[in-house]
Amino acid sequence: MILLLDAGNSRIKWGLRQRGAWLLRGACPTGEVSRLRADLADYPLRRALLCCVAGDETRAALERLLAGRVAQSSWVRAAAEAYGLRNDYQPPESLGADRYVALVAAARRGLGDCVVVTVGTALTVDVLTAEGRFLGGAIAPGPSLMQRALQQGTSGVREFSGEVVSFPTHTGSAAATGIALAQVGVVVAMRERLARHAGRAVTILLSGGARAGLSPLLLPPVVEADDLVLEGLAWMAKENAWED
Repeated sequence: MILLLDAGNSRIKWGLRQRGAWLLRGACPTGEVSRLRADLADYPLRRALLCCVAGDETRAALERLLAGRVAQSSWVRAAAEAYGLRNDYQPPESLGADRYVALVAAARRGLGDCVVVTVGTALTVDVLTAEGRFLGGAIAPGPSLMQRALQQGTSGVREFSGEVVSFPTHTGSAAATGIALAQVGVVVAMRERLARHAGRAVTILLSGGARAGLSPLLLPPVVEADDLVLEGLAWMAKENAWED
């Protein structure tokens, strides 16, 4: 049995796999790593494949939690070429592990030319060709960070709530609409760049816990995905014959 784990800035998502199938999945806030001890207590783990972008403190906490529980732990690090993905980032290993694993999952889906969009604490928009080449990508603040910046940096926008509308007429909807359109603008710009480069249509692969506000504003084709990093980790485990 193998543990696959994605430690992000806000949440830790994890899953257990055996013989090519998911047995169990779960999640907890990143600051509550200790909760995993009880969640995993009844399962005989032989190996763990982990992706962590939450910082050294979280990684150390995970290492302590898994010490003595698994025979071997492997931490994902981006490579120049592996798992059907060619990584043009410079240097290749500086690409965030979560972005790298999501790109592995995207390449295995066979969507053709696509932009891999994750909407979470940060917005990442990564450009992937049909041949599996990662050309590069953009990073911007996610919706919650943009909202926080407005609240902290202006006197006229404090606590607010509102919906995305065509023509906002109060501050709440004005802020919500502006944040959503700013996010969409990054996605659309990167999609258009890839379309010009490839000379053909580009699919958006959309994931992340804060994606709901973007999906209605994007033109098709759009494919939505839950737990894209766990999906990529599963592909990596399979290719390395790490699943029992």
